[in-house]
Amino acid sequence: MAEIPPPKPQVFIIPGAYHPGSVMNLFIKSLKAAGFSAETTTNPSAGTAGATTQEDIANVRALLTPHIAEGKDIVVVAHSYGGVIASGVIAGLDKRGREAQGLRGGIVGVICLAALLNAPGLSIFEMMGGKWSDWLETEGITYARNHIEVFYHDVSPELAKSVIASLKPQSALSVKTKFDTIGWLDKTYDGRRAYIRCLQDHALPLAIQDGMVAGSGVEWITKSLESSHSPFLSMPDELTRVVAEIVAEFAQN
Repeated sequence: MAEIPPPKPQVFIIPGAYHPGSVMNLFIKSLKAAGFSAETTTNPSAGTAGATTQEDIANVRALLTPHIAEGKDIVVVAHSYGGVIASGVIAGLDKRGREAQGLRGGIVGVICLAALLNAPGLSIFEMMGGKWSDWLETEGITYARNHIEVFYHDVSPELAKSVIASLKPQSALSVKTKFDTIGWLDKTYDGRRAYIRCLQDHALPLAIQDGMVAGSGVEWITKSLESSHSPFLSMPDELTRVVAEIVAEFAQN
């Protein structure tokens, strides 16, 4: 495990679309075994028709703000659609900016895990070509199809089955929200933004992941996992190891 100067930052995990926070339990257990404190949430847009990404952002910020006010350092790990949430969450909460104001605590870095990197003025729906493709929209909510093949092809069948039973329909508005504020574009996150590529990802293929990173206009620390879209289920300990490596790099910048 990478050497991280104490105290280790707290890890906050933002899940992707359809997924409740409980899908991160194995990853959280692994993080805690490695000496991190960690928590997650269920996004309002997962299971609530009409919920927007702004509501998801407000939900996470409301959870993080008390920790930051206490002087804690936070690393945000964002999966899939969670990357869009994270881009709004981290804006203005960076530790460097807060230190310049004489304040303690803040977000010391953001780690995007096979995550969507949104472009200014565009929604996810527009970024993906303005069509539902393999997704189905019904009365303002979307449903995922082919769960095993798309999300969990390297996850044990028993675990995949239990996770599929917990999935929720996703608010269609959450993928049609346009963004102007993208926190990771701020220079205060230079050296403190990372992207974990999932090499066997069928939900967000590697070419798309790499295209978003290359087109973001900023530099990223990049790591790779030989995993599906869901390494928090198929290889939580390996994911923890990579996260620890990244956090150690953040500490040097």
